[in-house]
Amino acid sequence: MSSSGHSEDSGRSFFEHPRPAPPPPSSGSRSARSTPRGLCSTADSSGPRPSLRYPGRPRLIEHRPTAHYKCANCAEMGIECAFTEAGISCPPCSVLGIPDCNWSDPFWFMENLQRCRDLYLLDEREELVKSVKENRLAPTLFDREFTRIQSWFYSSAQGAISRFTLNSRATRDIALNGYRSIAAASTDVGLLSRFIALGAETHVHPLVLQLVAERVHSLILSSLS
Repeated sequence: MSSSGHSEDSGRSFFEHPRPAPPPPSSGSRSARSTPRGLCSTADSSGPRPSLRYPGRPRLIEHRPTAHYKCANCAEMGIECAFTEAGISCPPCSVLGIPDCNWSDPFWFMENLQRCRDLYLLDEREELVKSVKENRLAPTLFDREFTRIQSWFYSSAQGAISRFTLNSRATRDIALNGYRSIAAASTDVGLLSRFIALGAETHVHPLVLQLVAERVHSLILSSLS
């Protein structure tokens, strides 16, 4: 898992150098319209993707993976995984104190957002070409409209990055801090020791087990003094 500074640098470099148009995707790639619902959507009632007449500014962009996708940790453990929102670890990773869930990984987020960008801009460019061929758009207006579409996407994507960062900062280490508080409130060495044994069998993260073990060690030293 990378630091927040690294993720912010990645976001800046990505948005400071937008490409004028994405290359065609490889054979077999899906179009933007078949990408997971909510990956690039707005809260505006006019629909999930702007038309040539889209008048307003986008309010929200959500980053959502496919419905049956699991984070790497849940896939490895063979348990159900639930996506809440980008920047928030899935419930199993959260309760087990696992810090590297895919859903809160900035590199996973940026890779998916870049893919969404390429498919979305390609789709929109094809729509503009179709409009020109059907005499619904003057050829001289093509560049202007494509620039407007780019601006819409990048302003929306910047909102998605801000939302990811906010979610990540608000939820990271919640489980670890919760376990720390619970361990600190207990004086039952036997209970804490059983938790360590059970946690080792149920994939509780080593960081959680370590802080509980430190509490046990502290209680034993106190009883001997």
